[in-house]
Amino acid sequence: MAYFKTTVKAGATIEVTKSFTKRVGVKNKRDKEKPATEEMEKVNEKNAERTLRLKINANFGVDDLFTTLTYRKDERPTPEQAKKNVKKLIDSLRKEFKKIGEELKYINVTEYKNKAIHHHLIINHIEGQDVARMVRRLWKFGRPDFKFLDDTGQYKDLAAYLIKETSKTYKENDGGHKQRYSCSRNLIIPTPKTEIVKRATKWLPDPKPIKGYYIDQDTVYNGVDPFTGREYQRYTMVKLDYGGGGKHG
Repeated sequence: MAYFKTTVKAGATIEVTKSFTKRVGVKNKRDKEKPATEEMEKVNEKNAERTLRLKINANFGVDDLFTTLTYRKDERPTPEQAKKNVKKLIDSLRKEFKKIGEELKYINVTEYKNKAIHHHLIINHIEGQDVARMVRRLWKFGRPDFKFLDDTGQYKDLAAYLIKETSKTYKENDGGHKQRYSCSRNLIIPTPKTEIVKRATKWLPDPKPIKGYYIDQDTVYNGVDPFTGREYQRYTMVKLDYGGGGKHG
């Protein structure tokens, strides 16, 4: 018996998929039955969440900023104007970083359907510099709220929150926001690696981590792919004693 094993390393995490087809969730061309729209939306949302999670895990880590930018009640802009406002902030931050020989990394999410228009920004910190103070000085429309990423290296909850937060805005697409989020071009994009595993039996339902990692039990999933009808397994391994050192690689 043989199966495909695909791994994606992103910062402190390694995401693993084991399946009997190389690509999970892809129908064979000869299968003409189309999946329901609702089913496709769920799959697309999960894929978007996974892509964002990998980007966050690969590029950000402990002490990097998670910033929420709001507007004063009487100064709330249109979605088009908000896009210009946050672009101006990012351009200004990039210049500030450049002055001290650093490179800005960011992910930007804008939401305006479920509540008052606001932006979420994940920004890399600079050792010895007060990046939060930079943002506060440059954002003229309200009071920014700051949180800092923890030292786990696994930011799946943050990615899930951001995708869920913007799902309605993304679907309606009435303000020029054709993407769920935008990000700087200098982000590391994790690359999947696939190998064929030849074993006498199928994979174990309870996966074991490689040395130096533990299994994030919340991520373990054994199921049947709705598109191919074949079994697959997914889980994430997280580095033990991670202190943020791998966030830029």
